[in-house]
Amino acid sequence: MVGALKKSILMVCSWWVMVAAVGAQDTVNVAAKLVYYPDLIVHNGKIVTMDDLDPFGPVGNIFQAMAIREDLIQFLGTDAEILSLAGPQTRKIDLGGRTVVPGLIDTHNHLHNGFVSRWANDNPREVFTIMREFTVSGKTSYEEITKGIEVIIKERMVGAPEGQWAYIDLGARGPSAAGLGVMYLRTNQMTRGQLDEWAPTQPVMLEDSSNYLMNTAARNDFMEMFSVEATDHNEQAMVNPRVDRNLIAERYFRTRVPQLADIIENGLKHFAAMGFTGYSSHIVGLPIHDAFMLLAREGRMPVRFGWAHRACQNMVVDIPTCFSRLGDMAGMGDKYFWNVGVTLGALDLDVPVACTTMEAIDPRIKAMEQCWAEPGGPYYEAIYTAIKSRLRYVINHNNGDKGLDQFMDILDRVMEEDPSMDLEYMRSRRFTSDHCPFYPRLDQMPRMAKFNMQFSCGAHELSSDHGYSIGKIYSEKYANRVGPINSMLKNGLMASNEGGGNGMNEVNQTTFAQWYPYINRKRSDGVVLAAQEAINRVQLMKMSTSMAAFYVLKEKVLGTLEPGKFADFIVYNKDYFTIPQEDIPSVYPLMVVVGGKTIVLREEYAADLGLQAVGPQLTFSSELDGPPENRTFDALEFLGIERSVDDMD
Repeated sequence: MVGALKKSILMVCSWWVMVAAVGAQDTVNVAAKLVYYPDLIVHNGKIVTMDDLDPFGPVGNIFQAMAIREDLIQFLGTDAEILSLAGPQTRKIDLGGRTVVPGLIDTHNHLHNGFVSRWANDNPREVFTIMREFTVSGKTSYEEITKGIEVIIKERMVGAPEGQWAYIDLGARGPSAAGLGVMYLRTNQMTRGQLDEWAPTQPVMLEDSSNYLMNTAARNDFMEMFSVEATDHNEQAMVNPRVDRNLIAERYFRTRVPQLADIIENGLKHFAAMGFTGYSSHIVGLPIHDAFMLLAREGRMPVRFGWAHRACQNMVVDIPTCFSRLGDMAGMGDKYFWNVGVTLGALDLDVPVACTTMEAIDPRIKAMEQCWAEPGGPYYEAIYTAIKSRLRYVINHNNGDKGLDQFMDILDRVMEEDPSMDLEYMRSRRFTSDHCPFYPRLDQMPRMAKFNMQFSCGAHELSSDHGYSIGKIYSEKYANRVGPINSMLKNGLMASNEGGGNGMNEVNQTTFAQWYPYINRKRSDGVVLAAQEAINRVQLMKMSTSMAAFYVLKEKVLGTLEPGKFADFIVYNKDYFTIPQEDIPSVYPLMVVVGGKTIVLREEYAADLGLQAVGPQLTFSSELDGPPENRTFDALEFLGIERSVDDMD
């Protein structure tokens, strides 16, 4: 209350200083450039500040008008108060009663990699010089998959340019994938020696949803990219180096950074048209980092980006030493491009290897579990070194609850070994974990709250893969572990939203259609999972604005509409806060402003204002996801595990 009163007093005082300056201009002819008139005033609207940070509280203050100077919010108030501040050059936009909210922040979205992939699909001739992509899936036997790989190498790669990769997807992406491709590499059906026999000089790589296998030519070529000696030991030490994301970036765009910057800039404008003014992710591929730096230096960033440093994993063998010599950089950068910490990427991968305390329906599934942060392992040692070196660690990908137990054990170990890094220090780092598909469990939450951990969660975990695999791989009794947002908020945990699309499709599902499952808790087949974990629309908006700003370390300048914060805001087509709940998926942005600059202005609103449309004009769909395919098979068929006589009984 005292803070709000002080803010009101400061606002009133600032307003009277401006009024005095305007009055002085009338009498002593002060030059207009010395008077800080607003550059832009938006008025006649419902401006919802979202400045109440209580997850169970109201939206905060609501104003009619807002004044903006350069890239900052100057004042909020009534139409009369704010319009009286207009100068001769002030632009005015009539909101026509429309609702305005802070710009949305997507806290986990690999946009830049998606833009590169889309470019690759649209430019096959250029990509052909580097790699050819194939898919091999087997429904009847492992031999069928092996034969498909052999045909690709011996027939379809005949005459391929020297050094061109054969990149073979085994058709096993994510837990929705069915068939033997899921288990092909995990059961050692192919060896490097066999690939070398078929392709002694041509780089070949096989990949399923969580494993890969390269022949010697591919391994050597990939390691050479980063000046790392090509040995089995060094390859294993790099641990999940995301070969797929590095290849095109390193092989094609290393000498074409300006072209890559143009591709990313165009993509980010489409992302803004979805209603986003910022996002967070890690960067894989150094040329991508260079492209962002070029955009930032030239003032061309359409949205803001808080990035996590992952180069220690991708480029070096001795990851702990890399972390120990890196130095804390969290928060360093400029207004549009800054660091949020370091990461190795995932603590685990998808089912059946997710690191979880859940019991599987079949013990053979549970036996496949892989926990990468086990004490004594390379991940454990790297994370431990990062924490004790005072780096902010960002868990950019995690599926199961057990990996988080192991992470918090590391925090306890560091506190015990170094008293200067006490609980207050650990809380100040606001360590993060992303996705929330199978965590947190209820008894974990107090410990997480003790450490002030923050979470980036995706509603798609409910509506697609993980919402289905809970019943097929584990048990419906664990449904309250799939994005348990209500319990997280009740236990003092801060959660934000992720995975809001990129705006690059011919028809784009609205952001709130994608995030609506957190409100209705429905899987895409209509089944409700743990109804008690549902949240309301105000909480969903807070996850997307004020809570997300904390995740990216920018709560002092982003996430709410307040004087002195960046002027990042959205004008919506409908009043998100009052329309019937079932209509929320039909809400989309008419105007998106970042730092006082209009990035997107849709044609229908531009016509009302007598202005030209700005930015990509997306086609939106409010349809929710329909029931996915391949959801009728049982757990063993789901993973391609052959049944025994006992299974049949």
